[in-house]
Amino acid sequence: MGNIQLGIGVDSLKFGMTKEDVLKLLGEPDDKELYSYDEDEDSEDEDLTEVWHYDTQEFSLSFDEADNWRLVMIAASDEKYTLEGKTIIGLDETAATKLLNDLKLGTVETDELEDDGGRVLKIEEKSLNVWMDNGIVSELQWGPFWDDNEEPIFP
Repeated sequence: MGNIQLGIGVDSLKFGMTKEDVLKLLGEPDDKELYSYDEDEDSEDEDLTEVWHYDTQEFSLSFDEADNWRLVMIAASDEKYTLEGKTIIGLDETAATKLLNDLKLGTVETDELEDDGGRVLKIEEKSLNVWMDNGIVSELQWGPFWDDNEEPIFP
C-alpha cells in the first residue's frame, strides 16, 4: 500500500466502500473509535463518525453515518504513502509547500491550529490536508471529491 489517489483512495482501498468491504480487504482494525464532530452537544441530529485504526499500516479510516457508513477519509502517517510517487511525510513546511505547488494540485492554504500550535496545509479542491508537527509533515489526510451540493463523489 502507499499510492495515494486523490479523490479515489489508496491502492485498492476506495472511498465509498462499506465497512464490510473494508473488513474483507484489510481485516479487523487494531482499534475503533466512535464520536461526533457536532459541536452542539444538545443537538438531536448529530451525525456520528467511526474511525478504524490500522497500526501496522500506519493509517486510519473514517466512516460517516451521514454517508451511510461509507469510507470518507483516510489519514496516513508513514513515508511509504506517496503523492504522485513523491514522499511528503517527513518534509519540512517549505519543502512540502514547494512539492504541492510543483504538483499543481491547486491552491495551497495554511491554517494555524489553535490547540497545539501546529499547522496544516490544505488544498480544498483536492480534499487534501497535510498536517505538520513541529514544522515537519507528520500526516496526510484525504477524502473523496465533493459535488456542488456538498455530497461526496465516490469512485
